[in-house]
Amino acid sequence: MVSANKYSIATTDKEWHALRSKGLGGSDIGTLMGLNSYKSKYELWLEKTKRVQSPDISDRIAIQVGNELEDLVARIFSQETGLRVQKDNKTHYHKDHDFLLANIDRKIIGEKALLECKTASAFLADQWKEDEVPASYLLQVQHYLNVLDYDYAYIAVIIGNHDFVYKKIDRDQELIDLYQAEAVRFWNENILKDVEPEIEGLVTKQAINYISNRIESGKSMEATEEQKKSIENIRYYKKQIKELKEQQNKFEDQLKASMAIAGAEVVEGDGFKATYKQYTQNRLDSSRLKKELPDVAKEYTKEIIANRLTIK
Repeated sequence: MVSANKYSIATTDKEWHALRSKGLGGSDIGTLMGLNSYKSKYELWLEKTKRVQSPDISDRIAIQVGNELEDLVARIFSQETGLRVQKDNKTHYHKDHDFLLANIDRKIIGEKALLECKTASAFLADQWKEDEVPASYLLQVQHYLNVLDYDYAYIAVIIGNHDFVYKKIDRDQELIDLYQAEAVRFWNENILKDVEPEIEGLVTKQAINYISNRIESGKSMEATEEQKKSIENIRYYKKQIKELKEQQNKFEDQLKASMAIAGAEVVEGDGFKATYKQYTQNRLDSSRLKKELPDVAKEYTKEIIANRLTIK
């Protein structure tokens, strides 16, 4: 890759997103090492080989809020520590592996250090207690230290819009060597050679949709031990869901009855408000439409082809 400053190049947000498909960034490393709750290594391979398009999540509220609060996090960090920071609108490359990319939030002025700015829900406060840092963020920061060849970094977070914490993270060479070996292997063996990795751990709908076209009509196979375990778990959780739903319906019926007896449309209590009132819903009578206007019904019927899992 061509670099304006040996191992970095100035990039806009749009240019950075375009570059992401040509390497592995901070969030990709967490996915590669199995720390992403929403994406698997297999799906990462699909995206990097351009078999599927990486979803655009820029319009999600949580992402927009995080972006807007980044400046605030950096400002509070400076107030709390006395350290000055500056934006770093560059994409950095590893000196030996130019597909390892880093796009950091801030540089610490006067130090070979960086700052990552985060926001977190109050429900995730326990992940930030004492010396704790979420594993995916810790790996992301170690990746940035590796790419920029820094010895330490800071991570700062606003939690639930009312707490602020920051932590210093020292370089962990053992962890860096571990993830880098996997990243190099994945890039060289799976991406460059276009070899499909094994599907393990998290399996997303996008990955399933991609591989479902391999299914041959009528083809059967003997169940593996892993498949038997999956079926056993599916049956167990289906039973649990059914029993829990029955319990939910029981308490809902009790609540409806007690409200009806009292003639109350609304019941309020400690932190909740329940309503039980009449509503009107308009539904298309598809049976009548098909009977009286079959040609119209056929014209506006959309065929959907999909795969369905059934267990008997």
